Order: sequence, then C-alpha cells, then structure tokens
Amino acid sequence: MLYSSSGAVELLKRLEDVHLRASQGSGDAYLSILMVTMGGSGEAEALQRLKSARLSLAKYYAKCTMVAGGRDIKGSRVGIIAV
Repeated sequence: MLYSSSGAVELLKRLEDVHLRASQGSGDAYLSILMVTMGGSGEAEALQRLKSARLSLAKYYAKCTMVAGGRDIKGSRVGIIAV
C-alpha cells in the first residue's frame, strides 16, 4: 500500500473538505492552483478532476483493504469510510 491506512483516510477527509467547500462557492480559494496546473481550465473542470481523484483514492483504499483482509499493514482493523 502506497499510503498507510490512516494516511489514506486523512487524505480522503481533506479531499472531501475541499470538494464540499468548492461546491459551496469557494472554488476560487480552493481550486485556483489546480486550475492553473490544468492549463487554465475552469472551475467545473477542476472540480471534476477532484472528484476523479477522490474516487480513485477510495477505490485504491478499498482494494488494499480487501487484499489485507480488512486490516492495515500494521495489523489493526480498518474502519469504513463514506465517500
């Protein structure tokens, strides 16, 4: 697993926070760097890219959890994350 379970959960939480705030009208404050790195794309495209990143990370985390039998690398139980 590239990220520890706790690291993946924390990253998913942060991505959810950014997505929520950008969806509520603060897109300029939260997506401006992403829009620049995407070559001047608009806010809608940046928000879609963020959604794709969240989904990819959630799928990756789910696969790694399934392979590990519901345990993280250290052997502790892994909690369920709502995405």
